[in-house]
Amino acid sequence: MSKKYSDKQYQQLGQMIANIYETGYLDRNTSYKMSFIKGVLGGLGGVIGATIIVALLLWGLTLVGHIPFLKTISDKAHNTLNTQQK
Repeated sequence: MSKKYSDKQYQQLGQMIANIYETGYLDRNTSYKMSFIKGVLGGLGGVIGATIIVALLLWGLTLVGHIPFLKTISDKAHNTLNTQQK
């Protein structure tokens, strides 16, 4: 349910944001720094989360090694992990 806004409403929003910066209520440099930090932390969180998910998937594959179809995939993952540790 996205609400469509008119061009006039977008112009008013732009004016309000410009007024915030012009009055000095929010420093532009501080805003840029905070946006940069937020982006870095978001990227870092994504990388850590993806690493955990991949590790859990590989761990799960090693548990299902007795299923014939998944045994080949599990063996490949296990061999890859063993060669990386050496």
